[in-house]
Amino acid sequence: MQYLRRHLDDHLARLLEVHPACLVEGVRGAGKTSTAERLAKATLRLDHPPTAATVAHDPDASLASLTRPVLIDEWQRHPPVWDAVRRMIDADRTPGQFILSGSSRAAVTADVHAGAGRILPQRLRPMTLSERHGRAPTAKLANLADQGVDAVRGLRSAFTPSEQVAATVESGLPGYLGMRPVDHQDALRAYLDLAVARDRADVSSPLRNISKLRNYLRAYGATVGTTAEHATIHQAAGVSKATGETYHDLLCRLGLIEELPGWSHNRLKRLTRRPKRHLVDPALAAADHYDTAASLAGRRERLGELFESVAVCQIRATAAAAGLGWRFSHMRSAGGDNEIDLVADLPDGGVVAFEVKLAETADAADARQLAALRDRLGEAFRAGVVINPGTTSFRIDDRIAVVPLGVLV
Repeated sequence: MQYLRRHLDDHLARLLEVHPACLVEGVRGAGKTSTAERLAKATLRLDHPPTAATVAHDPDASLASLTRPVLIDEWQRHPPVWDAVRRMIDADRTPGQFILSGSSRAAVTADVHAGAGRILPQRLRPMTLSERHGRAPTAKLANLADQGVDAVRGLRSAFTPSEQVAATVESGLPGYLGMRPVDHQDALRAYLDLAVARDRADVSSPLRNISKLRNYLRAYGATVGTTAEHATIHQAAGVSKATGETYHDLLCRLGLIEELPGWSHNRLKRLTRRPKRHLVDPALAAADHYDTAASLAGRRERLGELFESVAVCQIRATAAAAGLGWRFSHMRSAGGDNEIDLVADLPDGGVVAFEVKLAETADAADARQLAALRDRLGEAFRAGVVINPGTTSFRIDDRIAVVPLGVLV
């Protein structure tokens, strides 16, 4: 199968030029092994029982003779290998020695935190639009911070409006590309079944009722792109508050949930801190609720929520893979009258803000929240972007532009 380049490829290569080891983490099927293998000169697959048995007996010896960089795939199958890598790095800080990859976020343990400063984590998320089609984005997100909306004016999306909206029901997990819609959705539901039945065991003690966890995940998927109360999800799933909080933490550790925290700023008061609900891939939520392109055509509110989630997830993925260091959140006033879907705090104190609209056309009325934020932040406001599934980018106000999703991701 032809390898489709990932945004993370170049950034990961640069990191290995200065760091002894990197951890490539992410959900099952995100493409971690394929991405890491391109940079490795030797591979230890700990999902291969004979290899795992050898490493379990003597991890230091298993690693010592291999040509660097060494990929240790599915490292969480034998966690002591982490300590072996850490010891070797303590003895030799030469860059580019190890790449670890794992399907779950089992890294949330004290033992793994001991790798701080030695093993640099990087998250590989499902493919963005350009990655799925083997193209580079038309514009770089970093240029919005450096050049403002002039960096995108007049640029055309490489993808049609329907292709951009299709990401609401078509997953970016590499192994699911190109399937017939009905097979695609069946496969995604089976993927979620497997995640809660099998991957959960990597990060949690045994659960007595897997079906309740699965119900919670399905109830959560109904809220993507919204700030739904956690109690609402608990009620829909038929679980108690304590159980729901346990399930929420577990799904976050599995990487299936990627919530967007509420934004805070000293120039704006009374902002809600409630997060917006997102899955790592909105198409998983669509499949779990049997939302198809045809059924969503008559449910614009649900389609809009899914498209917002697509934009948020793919912009976050693109920025993270480029190593921009942007911190993302959403803005919503306590009364709900002021809302911006995605706010990026830049390392230098600047802000880039995104408002997502499902319509293929947009005007100044769609940017009023961005304009209000610009006026409050002054020079710290670098760019405001109305994201839509349109064809061409254009400026509609000072430091504000309408930009098709396909231009940026």
